[in-house]
Amino acid sequence: MNGIGLFGIITVCSTLVIFIVCIVLYCRIQTKRHFKCPHCGARFKVAGMRTFFASRQGTDRLLSCPQCGMNCYMENIPDEEYTEEMRRADAERRRQEEEEDGE
Repeated sequence: MNGIGLFGIITVCSTLVIFIVCIVLYCRIQTKRHFKCPHCGARFKVAGMRTFFASRQGTDRLLSCPQCGMNCYMENIPDEEYTEEMRRADAERRRQEEEEDGE
């Protein structure tokens, strides 16, 4: 094998390694983030690979809400911004919706 062929193999392999490392890091970052549906206000997490290939608009991703089924761009929010007060308010809202549905 000549020098150019060896250089080509090294270039392709290193590019693949860098691509895989970037995907792994992206998925790891995505585990610390969640999405908020603008229609029903539901907050949910999505697998990193699904968001990696999802259509983007700034930091928003085109996803389907698991609660209401709405397909739109959803805000990508760090988990640190989802405070305990917000969790309680969301749980109360869900409880009220369930009571209304049960009636």
